[in-house]
Amino acid sequence: MNDSLPPVTPEPPTTGRFARVAAIFSLLAPFIVFFIYLLLFWYMESHGRTRLATLGVIGSLPLLLILSGLALGIIALAQVKRHEHKGIFGTALAGVCINSLLIVLLFVGPLFVALALRKNYPTTPQGRLEKANQTLAVAVTGEDRFAALDDVAKESFVVGNIEDARKYATELLTLAPHYVNNWNYGNAIQDGNLVLGRIAVREGRIEEAKQCLLAAGNSKGSPQMDSFGPNMSLAKDLLEKGERDTVLQYFELCRRFWQMDYGKLDDWSQEVKAGKIPNFGANLVY
Repeated sequence: MNDSLPPVTPEPPTTGRFARVAAIFSLLAPFIVFFIYLLLFWYMESHGRTRLATLGVIGSLPLLLILSGLALGIIALAQVKRHEHKGIFGTALAGVCINSLLIVLLFVGPLFVALALRKNYPTTPQGRLEKANQTLAVAVTGEDRFAALDDVAKESFVVGNIEDARKYATELLTLAPHYVNNWNYGNAIQDGNLVLGRIAVREGRIEEAKQCLLAAGNSKGSPQMDSFGPNMSLAKDLLEKGERDTVLQYFELCRRFWQMDYGKLDDWSQEVKAGKIPNFGANLVY
């Protein structure tokens, strides 16, 4: 009888190889995500009119990579515990920790930001008007008053204080030539004209409202207008009155500063030409 032990079958090397590759991918995934976001920023800068659907596909890839990195890192840790592979544990653990942190930041971070903003900024029209009035009341210099008039004019119109809105918008446009180099100058030209134009629509002076819309479009833009786009509330008011040609002209003026519109101006122009009123979404609020 042969008392020798049966030969030990060596463990297939593929198991250890997979764990090592998974651990490395888990660690590299966050850096790949960072690189993708850099490419996305460059893409947005050089393709300002790219469709939102295209950006959505590109923007979702980093999230998939982070989730994949977390899953593969966990799998690699399980393989380390089961097969005692050396040199993998640290890499896999680092990958899991970094990807988990990124997921927390992606999902929990915006919630904390929203809660913080909600504490500092009123959510009702009357609350926003009161805050704007308080800011205006403590304005010391002419430039401070110029900056404060923008919000108080808009919020006065929203709550129905038409005469106050007219007064503040007129003063805002009167002060504007003195602050051409102020960062808020472009916003002031837009918002002052929009408020006066919406009042004109309300009072039935459509020709005056059309001129206000074109004057708003002649703004040189601003950090907000260049990125998020112009306010379309007056354009919507005039479309409801059938003034399509003026609104189309306004869209063309907006192209000068809103180059990162992701195709919105083209889409809205097509809808207006078809006799429709576009869904301007958040551009009725900016």
